[in-house]
Amino acid sequence: MPYINQPPSMQSIFNDLNNRVTKLENANRFTAPDVPTEPTYPRVGDIIFDNTEDLMKYWNGTAWVEFADNNLGTSIVVTTNATLKTVNNNIVFTGQPLTIESQRIGKMITAYAEVVGTTVTNWGTGQIYFQLPAGFPTFAHKVIAGGALIDGGSTYTIFGVIAQGDNKMYLWHPTSNGGSDEVTHNKPAVLDSTSLIVINGVALIA
Repeated sequence: MPYINQPPSMQSIFNDLNNRVTKLENANRFTAPDVPTEPTYPRVGDIIFDNTEDLMKYWNGTAWVEFADNNLGTSIVVTTNATLKTVNNNIVFTGQPLTIESQRIGKMITAYAEVVGTTVTNWGTGQIYFQLPAGFPTFAHKVIAGGALIDGGSTYTIFGVIAQGDNKMYLWHPTSNGGSDEVTHNKPAVLDSTSLIVINGVALIA
């Protein structure tokens, strides 16, 4: 009487493995697993297509990292732990007046920063700057980003500067003689609770 469900022979096992390896070697494409959620127990280097977020991702050993897409880029990241400061360290506020929205596309990052004066109780003295939080990308070059200060119905041109490799954006405004001066509590306008500062910029990541 023949055996039922006999195990396959070693030759057939090796033939099957050889066929699989040959297909991989000769493949013209690689299709990432198409999944609705991130796998629970990934290995470093695992790649997936997250069809819920419509993004390619890879596991770096700690987190799932999005591949930048020429059309979509990565998701917009809202940073609320950046800090609004003055060089004299005497600005006073409640809550969080500074919010930064950023989106990474390959080695490029676009960012929008906004300071709302309603939570600032004292603008302090000295030049105003943004302290970017730990983990925020380091820039490959000096960054100069344009913006505006809106106060009392008037709009003033300003710009922010970050030195290469630094994490502080200092605010400046152009002067009538073609130069520039620091943005402070009273330059280019006297800041109060109605003041709004916005900065937009694009930079290359180191």
